Parts: sequence; C-alpha cells; structure tokens
Amino acid sequence: MGPSGEAIAQFAAISCLPDSVATEWLKLFDNDVDKATNAFLDDPSTLQRNTCTDSWKTAFAVHHSDSLNPNVFESTNPTRPPSRVSNRNEQGYDTNLGSDRPMTLEEQEESDLQKAIELSNNPMLPVQESGVTAPDMPYFGPVRSEYHDTKNWIMTTSKPTAKEILLNPEPNFRRRLAWAPAFLRPSPARHRLPGLIKILHAVPAAREALLCCECLQTKYDHHSEWWDGVPIQSTQIVHSEEVHATPSQDVIYECQRLMAFLDETERAYGSSEALFALPGIRECNGDSVIREFLDTWCDAVLCNSQSASAARIFQSQGIRRRGGDQDVEDTTCLDLTVSESNFESGQTLYETMDSVLWPQWNGSDPEHEVFLNKVADVFIVRISRRDDTGKSLDIKVPSVWYSDRYLESSQPRIRQTLADKEAIRKEMAELDARKDKLSALKGTIQRDKSVEISRLLQIAQQHFKKRSTYQGTPQNHVSSVSEDDESPKMERYNRIAEELKLLSERVARKLRTFEESKNKAREQLRELSKLFTEPSDIPEESPKDRYTLRGVCADVNTVYVQERIKSSPDNILIDAPTNDWQWWKLTYDAHVAQPTSCDAIREIEVLKAARHEASSAILVYARDGAMAVEEPDLPPQLKTFVQSDNQAFAAELASSPSPESTTSAKRRASEAIDLAPYQRSPPHDRQPPPYYSDDTFPRPPGNQSYDEYIPTTLRNNSMDEVMHVDEGVEMSDRDSGGETGGGYDKEAWDGWNDE
Repeated sequence: MGPSGEAIAQFAAISCLPDSVATEWLKLFDNDVDKATNAFLDDPSTLQRNTCTDSWKTAFAVHHSDSLNPNVFESTNPTRPPSRVSNRNEQGYDTNLGSDRPMTLEEQEESDLQKAIELSNNPMLPVQESGVTAPDMPYFGPVRSEYHDTKNWIMTTSKPTAKEILLNPEPNFRRRLAWAPAFLRPSPARHRLPGLIKILHAVPAAREALLCCECLQTKYDHHSEWWDGVPIQSTQIVHSEEVHATPSQDVIYECQRLMAFLDETERAYGSSEALFALPGIRECNGDSVIREFLDTWCDAVLCNSQSASAARIFQSQGIRRRGGDQDVEDTTCLDLTVSESNFESGQTLYETMDSVLWPQWNGSDPEHEVFLNKVADVFIVRISRRDDTGKSLDIKVPSVWYSDRYLESSQPRIRQTLADKEAIRKEMAELDARKDKLSALKGTIQRDKSVEISRLLQIAQQHFKKRSTYQGTPQNHVSSVSEDDESPKMERYNRIAEELKLLSERVARKLRTFEESKNKAREQLRELSKLFTEPSDIPEESPKDRYTLRGVCADVNTVYVQERIKSSPDNILIDAPTNDWQWWKLTYDAHVAQPTSCDAIREIEVLKAARHEASSAILVYARDGAMAVEEPDLPPQLKTFVQSDNQAFAAELASSPSPESTTSAKRRASEAIDLAPYQRSPPHDRQPPPYYSDDTFPRPPGNQSYDEYIPTTLRNNSMDEVMHVDEGVEMSDRDSGGETGGGYDKEAWDGWNDE
C-alpha cells in the first residue's frame, strides 16, 4: 500500500522534492513521515544508496502493465516514441522476438542514446562531490572508495597561492636623489624584514657582518629584475661524499647583494623578495620571518666562515635558573608580548621587559633567577600587545637603553628592587580597596549596582536643609500642628544637614588622602624602576653598557632609520656636519605616482611614532662599540654587481619618455610665474582683492585669465591654504600691511567671495 496524498504533500513540502521522489522516500520508511524526514535531514543520499540497483529502469516500457500511472499527466518524460532497441538485452539480442541476431552499429548507438535519455530524466542523479584531500595526507589519483559522505568534504586549497603584485612607476619616478638614502620596498607578505635590513645596513658593525668578506663569490650573477624581487639562480657544485648537508650560502650571498645595493645604487628603492624566497625563510608568516632569517644567516656564517664573532653579532643568551637546574636559550630577536593584565598606559620599555622577564615575581623564591648572560652588539626587540591589537603600542621607547639592569652582576640589587616594588603594589592595592569602599555603596539600593557616597550625602543634605527652612504648610492643606511644635523638628533637621555636610567634607578629605598616598607610591615605583636605566651619581647604580636606538619599524610601509650624513654637493642638510647622523622617515605608498618619500625628521618624532603609530614595533639598538666600527669598502665583485644594476637602470631611463615630453603647455606656463598667492582661481571676469602687494607678485600679463597660468591641481584648494603659504611671517605683520606681506584686505576679500 502506497503512502497517502497528505503524507506525500507533507514530506514534499519539508524536503522540497518532487512528489514522485517523496513517494519513494515514504515507501522506503513504511510510509512514516517522521522517519523519512529524520533520515532525509541526516543524510539526503540515503534513498540514492538504497535504490542504486534500480536506477537503470527503461523510460519507455511498451510491454508493461496497461494500468494508468496516477502521475502520468505530471510526468516529465519526453514524448519520443518507443524504439525496438528497448527490447534488447545487455548482449544486444532481441528479447521480444526471441531472436539471437546481434544489434547492428546503428541499433547499438540508438541503445546508448536511450540509456542517456533515461539517465538524464532520472530525478535521483548522483550528488556531485567536490574538495581536495586532507593537507596532512595528500593524495592525487583515482577515488579509492565507492561512497563518500559529502559532509566530510570542503572546498579548499592545498597552499595559499594568492600574492599581491606591487606595480612600479615609471623609471623617472624611481631615480634616487643624491641626498636621500635608498631603501627596500615593503613586502606583499606584510612582514617587516625589508625595514630591518635597511636599519642593519645603517649600523656599521651589522653592515660589516652582513657583507661577510670572508665568504665572497668570484663573480656575482646579475638579473635585470633582481631589484624588483626576482631571485638569481646560481649553479652549485655538490659532492656526493658529503654525509651531512650544511646550510646554504645563498642567504649570505643575497645579504651581500642587498648591502651593496643600498650602498651605491642609483635606484630609489629595491626589494628583499629574493631573500624572502630562500628555503627556510619563505615558509614563515608575519614577523616570525625576522627571527628565522637571523637564525638562518647565523648558522650559514658559522658553517661557511672562519670567523665566529661575526655570526654572534645578533645573538643574545638568556638563562633561567632555579636551584640546581639551569635553562639556557639563545635568541636573535627578543619577543616581548604584553598582556593587558600587566599593561599600564605609558609604561617604559624597561617596565615592559620587567613584566615579561619577571612576571609576578615578589622575591620570595631566592633560588629563582632570570637574567641575560650575553647581550648582542646589535640588540633587536619586537614588542606587541596580545589582547588589543587595534590600538597603538603606547609604550615609551628610550633613545638610549642600558643592558646592565638585566645582567647577572646586577641581579642581587634588582631582586631587592623587585621585592620593594611588589610591596608598594600591595600597598596601592589596599589603598584602592579602601578608596572603593569609601566612594560607593554596592547593592544597597539595587543589586549589582553601586551608588556614590558623596552624591548620596549631597542629596540627603539638600533634603534636610529644605525641611529645616520650611516656614508653613501648603495652602490646600490644613495642619493640626502648631508652629511651636514644628520648631524642634526644624532645628533637628538643620542639625542633621550640618552633620551631613561635615561628614561629606571628611569623606572628601579622606579620598584626597588616599589619592595622595597612591601618587607617592607611584613616584616610589618610578624611582625604583630607574635603577640601572640612566647615569647616576652613585657609581654602583650607574649603568655602563650603553645602547642607542638606530631604527624603528612600526607600520609595514614606513621605516625610521638613523644614517650617517655623507658629503654631497646636492645635500639638502647643508648645516649638518659631514659624518654626523640624521634620522630619516622612509615611506612607500604604491597608490601614488611617486611612491617613495624620504623626509629628514627629529628624534622626538621617531619616539612618538614608535609609541603611537602601530600596535607592534621592531626596535633595533646598537652598542656604542658597534657604531665605532670603521666601515669597509665594497669588494670589487660587489661593486661590479651594483654597476651592472645601475647600467640596467640607465637603460630603463633612456628607453622611457622624459618628464618634459609629457608636460602640457599649461603646466609649463605655470613654471614661469610664482603661483603661491594664487592657489584659488577666481572667475574669469573678476580679480581678487590684493593679499600680497603687486610689486612682490605681479598680475598675469595682458588680459588673460588666471586659468592659463594656474595648474588644475591647485584650483580647488580653499583660501585657508593660502593663509599658510608663508609660515615665517607673523600675522600681525600681514594685518598691519608691513613689508613682508603687503597687507590683507579682509573686508574686500569677503565681499568678493560673497559675490
């Protein structure tokens, strides 16, 4: 007995299947709608697996029963007439006539066509499966099982293949200025290795180490697109007798190319993508590339160079000691990840290192020690905030850093300092608890809510003060109490109001006392935190191992670096002595025609950027001895490599159109006149009031309009920008019509602008 029409309609509405398929589902589960629904929701392919043996039914059965199919008018079968090939068996013999004659080629093709039409009209088509094999067990080949659960498949890729492509501007916009330092373009992978390489190049000891003159090639191959990140493929001779493979020298050679490029290139910028593409480095993500690069380079130098000191220029060593156990860890980049529980806004780099190296240490365990056994000559620190990456770093970075605080020789004094700081923190916590208890009442009026005590006392005082000054009863109320009886109550209300006022004043004084005590405790913490952080009159407390800040990488597209000023006739820093040091802000913006920006800035701007520009930063400090190293000249092999790249760049410049050929006549006309006072184009038939005198800035010749001389990029600027064209002139001189400005007729200008 088949399912009822109501059951078919109910299941079809739930499963969104045709009535014929819904009927098959119900038949499979004894016409039970609930069982069929649960089975369909659990696995929609259940019916397919149970009916796979009957999926090759003939679509045009001429010799079937003459009973009319109840759904014949709803059938979607085609109107093609039946064919005699329907009566053939699988071997191609006619089963209807009992003939043993095999099918001809035309009949076989007709049979295949009938089966294809039948399969295409079968509503129970197999569900298409998609996906790739699991990344941990890759398998590429034929399917090895008959059935696959589609719920266990997902569309994915075996390896990320998308890569951002940074387009380069025309060669004229990639020419290095004589006074500007060259740098490396940001990586599409969004790591800060290019900025670190640039900063290390500006440290004499780091540059000498990365040049690694003891491990030079006879000739450095060149590629015309190497500067843009294309790796240079070099041949190597490998001995089959070698049992243990040594680290590749490619990382050494690539660093040598980059040092030479930053020394003498004529390009404004290059790329470190060839270095990032080396094995062992390209597998890393984010800023973990920095540590992996430094470790790989140090291992390669130790294995391929006779000097071990060059490899240790970036290596620091930390020791954790408890009782007789001692753990030693070498690192090339100290990673300081600050949690929000240990973070205070505006804390110093020393306090950040204290919270990471000595978390919640109170000095109660005298056998527990953590210190730095060795600090690298070039000390690299990465600081980040763990729980709040959307905000700025908000950590004060010093321009001078001393390592004495974290050395083993300073640990006895530091242990006592940490114990004193822990005692002060407990005192501050007690002050906070007493202040909170005196400031608010929790759960008195409403549960889970607090009421300020000062506000409560103020409201109560106002209430009793109003009652004490009451002089009679309302007009619509007849009081049965005489004025003599009201007098004692009014006096009592007045006394209560005065007592509440005195109580409120005592509470306020007590809260101020708590705040003053807490400020004194904070000051004591600051004084204790200054130990071994700055020179002191006490010789035992004065640090000696001095480091200076050499560079900062905060934002991925910006690097701050301190470089030595070199003598050049085109140097814009003519007031600065040669061989002095200057801070630079080097920025790359791929969305503008001139992507590079080189700005000479002050040290205070660098420290501000390190604190506020991003939620993490790379800091590079160098010991004074590392800055006093005499910088060696480039080896001849590397000079030849840079010269080849410069020749390739000269060929690019020669083949590109010159800027003058692409400049319009209107743009060239603007160069013939100083347009500072005309940064807004007036209408053609009007002249603006004089902001500068005509003697200083003459009008355009003849009756021509201003539009013939003013560049289109300046016509939409507001007059507010005109007011700041000469920042060196005081406004009082302009208003008074002095010699510097020629006066400013505000009424005339406002009247012209209103028209």
